Amino acid sequence: MNDIQINNNQLTVTITGMDKLWGFKNRLIIPLDHVSDMTIENREQLNQDGKWRVVQFRAPGLGLPWKQVGTFYGNHKKSYLNVSGNEHILFVTLTNEKYDYLFLTVNNPDELLSEYKRAKQKSVE
Repeated sequence: MNDIQINNNQLTVTITGMDKLWGFKNRLIIPLDHVSDMTIENREQLNQDGKWRVVQFRAPGLGLPWKQVGTFYGNHKKSYLNVSGNEHILFVTLTNEKYDYLFLTVNNPDELLSEYKRAKQKSVE
């Protein structure tokens, strides 16, 4: 699972539990101005929108039908996934970062999306 904080104009993703080991990461810190979009989707929506096409090859990480953790490549893009199940997937589009996309399962997706929109609005003002 992921613990996500938005403060000081940064998106901080803290990977928890065994996911740290499987995904070879414990934290991602991304400036908010490098986050170009954030949506909440389920796996079916990601497939329909074509966003899941960037998840083809895993290196390194864990790739099981119900759990994906680590770095994935596809369509000349690099993504970091920490996804459990099919629902509440936070899909983040990045610019000028190591990863092009983040796919993250979170407990409180609506709250996070609202917090992100508020933080982005403040940075524009």
